[in-house]
Amino acid sequence: MKSYRTILLSSLLILFACLGLGRFGFGMILPNLEQSLSISTTLSGAIGTANFLGYFMGIFFVSYLYKRIEASSLIASTLLLQALSMGCMTLTNTYEIVALFYALSGFFSAISNVAIMVYIAHIIPQEKRGKALGFIIAGFGYAIIFSGFYVPWIETWVQTNAWKISWNSFAFLTLLIALIAKFTLTSNENLAQKEEASFNIKATLFQKAFWKITWIYFVFGITYVVYITYFVYAVMDKYAIDIHQGGNFWAVLGLMSLISSPILGSLADKIGGYKTLVLVYSCLGVSHMILAFDTPYSFLIFSSVLFGFSAWSIPPLITLLTSIHFGKHKTAQVFSMITIIFAIGQAIAPVLAGYMYDLSGSFNTVFFICMVLCMSAALSAFIFSKSKQR
Repeated sequence: MKSYRTILLSSLLILFACLGLGRFGFGMILPNLEQSLSISTTLSGAIGTANFLGYFMGIFFVSYLYKRIEASSLIASTLLLQALSMGCMTLTNTYEIVALFYALSGFFSAISNVAIMVYIAHIIPQEKRGKALGFIIAGFGYAIIFSGFYVPWIETWVQTNAWKISWNSFAFLTLLIALIAKFTLTSNENLAQKEEASFNIKATLFQKAFWKITWIYFVFGITYVVYITYFVYAVMDKYAIDIHQGGNFWAVLGLMSLISSPILGSLADKIGGYKTLVLVYSCLGVSHMILAFDTPYSFLIFSSVLFGFSAWSIPPLITLLTSIHFGKHKTAQVFSMITIIFAIGQAIAPVLAGYMYDLSGSFNTVFFICMVLCMSAALSAFIFSKSKQR
């Protein structure tokens, strides 16, 4: 892995920026954003949904662009455009315009996120692929830890529109990482992509492996986005705590992802992706269960630990399974198709969750539904692990 050290570090930073700050950091600024814009939880959830709709649209362009543009240029350009979109969100107090620019941010983040995952899956040997993907996914954890401490600190010093200061800081860091990506990623990988065999969408749709992977990833799309969007909001609301305490739980979640991602990636290399997903989804189910019921305040630490330990291993595990089932030269196309359905789940979940909260005044039902879905995905992964992989 030493020969890939620079590429892996750069890839980690890319995920730190495109999703770690651009999406997962949103959960930390959400309470202040909702207050500053004077909007309901349904509408703040709709802003999150706008981002995921943009992400959904971006997926349709990934495979086409990835085959035609050098990886370093593609990822650097989309990170730059994402940073500009994030900055534009802070120039207005109009809910609709904020949602529009956040949708654009989601569009560009989809391209850079999928592109770097496919890039790593292509250049890293299969026997080390799970470990490599697990390493770079730790970028999410670093971003969560950073936002968990940074946002409350900003809100201590800034009384009005504090979310704008935090969000502009995230945009600036994303801009810097775009420059790093341009000069550190190698360019030989895309040349190999041009030599790949023709891709048959219809044949892919008729393969059982496609729908197995898609179902597991679709559940993740629904459940993780509810957690990362509303965790801080939900615990502040249910337990009457402030943003600093909520941020501490958020930082613990990020810390656990740093520990778990390489471990679970290496585990997948040894026992297989599906068996690893049984463990992962069982942990996610319990983390949602703690929030679904009126559990003691002290249990929140277990929820954040279990979620942080398990959640961010799923995208690299899905990438790994895709490369195994369909071959590394078709990973970009198949992963893009799978991510389209995944993105539908993550697009509809925030606004539905916000609407359910406005109706009931509680997130309990929302997290209960997520718990059931996670447990069903764990059972599915166990069943799929019994069948032979190609």
